[in-house]
Amino acid sequence: MPRVLTCLFLILLHGPATAQEDEPARTGIYTTSFEERSPLSDPDRMSAVAGWSRKSMPAYDITDHAFQLVVPKGYDGSKAYGLLVFIHPNNAINTDRFYGKALRDVLAKHELIWVSYNNAGNDVMPNIRLGLALDAVHNVVKSYNIDEEHVYVSGLSGGGRMTCMAGVYYPQVFTGAVPIVGTLYFRDVKLPEDPALRALIKPEPPEGIAAWPRGLLKPSNKTLARMKKHQRWVLLAGETDYNMPQMRAHFEQGFERDGFKHAHYLEVKGMGHNYPDAKWYDRALTLLEKDKEPDGAGEPADGRTQRVAKKRLEVALRTLKRDRARGVRALQRLIDDLPNTEAAAEARQKLESLDKE
Repeated sequence: MPRVLTCLFLILLHGPATAQEDEPARTGIYTTSFEERSPLSDPDRMSAVAGWSRKSMPAYDITDHAFQLVVPKGYDGSKAYGLLVFIHPNNAINTDRFYGKALRDVLAKHELIWVSYNNAGNDVMPNIRLGLALDAVHNVVKSYNIDEEHVYVSGLSGGGRMTCMAGVYYPQVFTGAVPIVGTLYFRDVKLPEDPALRALIKPEPPEGIAAWPRGLLKPSNKTLARMKKHQRWVLLAGETDYNMPQMRAHFEQGFERDGFKHAHYLEVKGMGHNYPDAKWYDRALTLLEKDKEPDGAGEPADGRTQRVAKKRLEVALRTLKRDRARGVRALQRLIDDLPNTEAAAEARQKLESLDKE
């Protein structure tokens, strides 16, 4: 049989070659490149969303940026995984240096694929950093089985501020966010009166300045209502970090006061302006996915968690004296977030006593 007819016969018998479909999905840590931009990163569309002047938005070529993926070895494509886009404050992508195997274990536990990218640090214009986050989602969902109800964004410092920008401007893409030691909000928030908190703030606020100005455009009322009901946030702060007072204010005067149903605040004891350890990142992701999996019900809380819960109880009780409604919400959040702690038990007792008044 002639060669051409032989090839035609095999195609008719077996169908066209589908090597890409037959190959197992790539797992582990690897660096790759993408060529296709997300429609959402189009400058005109982004300008309309973020309120940026089109002339102030530099163009970028996606092929100038490498993307690093961390795919748990248990992923085989038969089950949809979540996706977490991480925005670094610097231009390098050295994810494995931060946590190593510990991060891979955390991602495997939560069935999450991680993607980050280079050449997009704090010295790069926001439209490029935000555009690449959208591009990352656009491309990863084409190669992996992604549960689009669990697409998250996270980042450190300036990357944490970009995380807030991504979450607020694109809630239809990012259903959850974990900003670390850096946040933005769409309203002014007051500077703290507590001298200890004010002493942490760097640079020191100019005399006469009473609030941090808003850093984002406020979403439409309709969008904001959906965000409050469905979007998940975990603000991860360092106890001694110079951004901690602002992050706490953004949570208490912003997310909490505005009624975000799935917003949480974690403060890492003794941590400054740095990455939390993998255990704290695990806790943040556990809170982020509370509606997906039970939050360790019945498991005893360790000593560090007990201390964090106790501190949150103290803050809630002080808040209760100034503002009953906010104090009650803070007590309830403590119970929801850390249910197996002694402080949560005290919070339940306090709420019961308030009900009897």
